[in-house]
Amino acid sequence: MKKYSHLLSPFKIGSVVIKNRTMFPNASPHFLQGPENYPAEGLMAFYTNIAKNGCAIITLAEWSNPNQRKGPYYSDMVHMQNFDFTDPAVGNYFSQLADDVHFYGSKLLVGIDFPPFPEGYSLRGSEAGNFGPMGFRPATEPAPKEMIEQNIADFVEKCRMFRAFGYDGYSMRVEGNLAPGGGGPFGGGNKRTDEYDSSTLENRTRYILECADAVKKAFPEWIIEFGIAGEQPKGYGGGMKGYELDTAIEFAKLCEGRIDILQLREKDMCKSHPTGFTFRKGEHDVIRYAEAIKKAGVKNLLLQPVGGFQDPEELDRYIAEGKCDIIGMARAFFADPEYGVKLQQGRGEDITPCLWCNKCHGTILDDPDPWISVCSVNPKMGIEHKLGRMVPPAGDPRKVAVIGGGPAGMRSAIYAAQRGHDVTLYEKTDRLGGQIIHGDYASFKWPIGEYKAWLIRQMDKLGVQVILNCAPTPADVAAAGYDAVLACTGAEPKIPKSMQGFADENGKLKDGYWFCTDVFGREQELGRNVVIVGASETGVETAMYLCENGHDVTLLTRQKTIGHDCSRLHYITMAFVGPDPETGREGMRPAWEAYENLHGITGVTTKSVEGNTVTYEDAQGNEKTITADSVVLCGGMRPLTDEALSYAEAADEFFAVGDCNGCGNLQKVNRQAFSRAMQI
Repeated sequence: MKKYSHLLSPFKIGSVVIKNRTMFPNASPHFLQGPENYPAEGLMAFYTNIAKNGCAIITLAEWSNPNQRKGPYYSDMVHMQNFDFTDPAVGNYFSQLADDVHFYGSKLLVGIDFPPFPEGYSLRGSEAGNFGPMGFRPATEPAPKEMIEQNIADFVEKCRMFRAFGYDGYSMRVEGNLAPGGGGPFGGGNKRTDEYDSSTLENRTRYILECADAVKKAFPEWIIEFGIAGEQPKGYGGGMKGYELDTAIEFAKLCEGRIDILQLREKDMCKSHPTGFTFRKGEHDVIRYAEAIKKAGVKNLLLQPVGGFQDPEELDRYIAEGKCDIIGMARAFFADPEYGVKLQQGRGEDITPCLWCNKCHGTILDDPDPWISVCSVNPKMGIEHKLGRMVPPAGDPRKVAVIGGGPAGMRSAIYAAQRGHDVTLYEKTDRLGGQIIHGDYASFKWPIGEYKAWLIRQMDKLGVQVILNCAPTPADVAAAGYDAVLACTGAEPKIPKSMQGFADENGKLKDGYWFCTDVFGREQELGRNVVIVGASETGVETAMYLCENGHDVTLLTRQKTIGHDCSRLHYITMAFVGPDPETGREGMRPAWEAYENLHGITGVTTKSVEGNTVTYEDAQGNEKTITADSVVLCGGMRPLTDEALSYAEAADEFFAVGDCNGCGNLQKVNRQAFSRAMQI
């Protein structure tokens, strides 16, 4: 039997053949589209490549809100695509996209919105109004039944337009209709007293199901998917009225035989965008939801869990055990542009691990990073359509030296070996990994640990010669006759000159003090009470790791908040739903707030350290001290640029790659490793 045979097995929806059990949900990456009001080449290439990669069903949202571009440039949604369906020519490009997807035997769904009711009306009637494709529409009165009938007819016509473009069905998020009290996309209150009121789940979901019935009657072959959370005890994002799993089961029974696919998501905004902070490998509540619906007797409805799936053995097992029917994956296809190819070839161990960092959603930082590089481990993301002119063909095999066994060095070696070159990697310590060794220790960094293991495994498979405990001199490299050198010497922790007492007469960290990079795997050598000077993302994660291991940690920072350099979008800053410490309001909270033994003192300037006593100055200029059993310094990193440049004359071709060349994170490291290796 073929490996992953259950995941790769074809099936049918109505009379339509679906080539396997993988589905790409409505998860368009940000920043692939410019101001064009039609799918531009970057977006077209992205979706076509997913189909080429073997994904069976792909979803692309309609995205047609003219108010979308009115936010500040650094906000999230203003960078998303925005299509103008009032221009018939835009449909030409959608037809081309559908044709491209169909070329590979895949199906294309549109993530769709209902047509808005006329101004002043909504389905429910609400002071809050409703949001349709054209933005906010005030609503105070419930729509009369003839208006509902007209809206259903308008929805069918809207689907007819997308069907004419070549789409194969529609997908819609509908969990807002499940909670008692009504609401959903049609307003927060409910003034109705008829069969569309909020008294029962059947009434609350009647309109969305009548729309689905009308579309099925008009286009029987069209695939219809609804998306819901398996449960939302606190509502989506927290602080809202929600529902329990039994409601989702009841809704699935209402959908049975009327729609084709029920997509199931996690219970809140944080868990539905999984990261190392929000889930562990193989632990998916959403599978529990699907299994419960199956056990309730729902048969004539395909269940598609989504969120944090990549491991093909795990996914194949879920389908084989009858826990679900389809697997929804977005980041799996982002992280590895050959995910489906490797599935077909039975090479699951070669799939590039996703870091679950959510940079595919973009970043929100007050820094000059561009909004275009959107995957930490796939440097081809966003430039697939340009690779033909950006990457020259590989020439004759060459002899390549890589200096450094951190993530930059290992990925550079992999790309160079894939180009057919003879590659030797030198690492001065006794192990590979560099700064990502923390992935072997911190529980929330397990995706980094998986990635490090994958890098080592791939180098071995590609025949890269790895020499540990060796720091060759430039003369050694030159004498070995290498044609090219990739210097990946990385960076080392630095001691800010403003902080007195940490450095010895040679400028090195004094014995008895620690850098963050030294803590992982040696936490038992630190005392119970720890002070960390500096509260960047590195400092915060180090503090969290120590807290997990029984330490009590205080962070000192001159910034207004701890974790000031953390992206405020779907990562460490959005790790769980809980109350705001100041207001008590439920919302998405940062990971570090989950640790009672982690404390932050902000707005202070660290002046000096003597023994285990740290002296700092508060915002009012008052000098204070804090004493702990151990002191850790988080003062940033110094790129080892001079060390890299020392190899510049050791071969005809030389490239500096990674932190020694100003990268600073894995996404930039991988893009640079790819680009430099492609030039050899």
